[in-house]
Amino acid sequence: MIKLERNFTPEFFTREDLDSLTNQFKKEGTTVWHHHEVKSACLKLSDGKCAFCEVKLEEASTYNEVEHFKDKKTFPDDVIQWENLLPSCRHCNGSKQRHNVVLEPIINPCNDLPSEHLYMRGYRIKGKTTLGEMTVNVLNFNHKDHKFIPRCKAGDVIERSIDNAIEKLEWFMDRQDVRRKNIFLNYVEALLGECQKDSPFSAVSATTLHNSDDYKLLKGVMEVQGIWTDYMQTLHDDSLGLILAEVR
Repeated sequence: MIKLERNFTPEFFTREDLDSLTNQFKKEGTTVWHHHEVKSACLKLSDGKCAFCEVKLEEASTYNEVEHFKDKKTFPDDVIQWENLLPSCRHCNGSKQRHNVVLEPIINPCNDLPSEHLYMRGYRIKGKTTLGEMTVNVLNFNHKDHKFIPRCKAGDVIERSIDNAIEKLEWFMDRQDVRRKNIFLNYVEALLGECQKDSPFSAVSATTLHNSDDYKLLKGVMEVQGIWTDYMQTLHDDSLGLILAEVR
């Protein structure tokens, strides 16, 4: 989970009939949030990912469901309020169900900084705080098939990419021509790109990257060789803001 910025208001939520839509839900139970503009706005909010587990939505079996952070049965007045809606995969939405986030708060990725409350150890997500622990339990964050295994796969991609980057560094050092340099630099940029906020499982990928001694070695050698670029440093710094680090 990463911090999301709700820094825009979709045109749909400026409509004058939002109150009537709310009343329609209260009286008839109509799914007034099932509108393509609402779903599109939620996807934009999270770069097309589940706001909780960061799986890419609308691919294969990962349906895009509109999640009511304050559940619609307990808080019907918020059923079509932009500030209460998040994009969610079916598993996270189903795990949370009607959990009352007012009585027992969990992390709201638009209001809270997840890295202050969560950390990753061995691809398992754990709570640093009471809020983090409640979030892990309510969202079933360590479910084997839906959360843990996909997280392991995402981390393995980063680990293998780091290994490949070191091999490409050695290949470049063996003959430092322009062609090899560009191939190598493009590969490192792609590796760092997998650890940015718009990538699936970005918190897992960023945490895996920055926990790697091999990555630190790679970066150090590139700096000594004068081939670590300002753009790479920007990507590096941005990914640092996503890591789920343990308290030391």
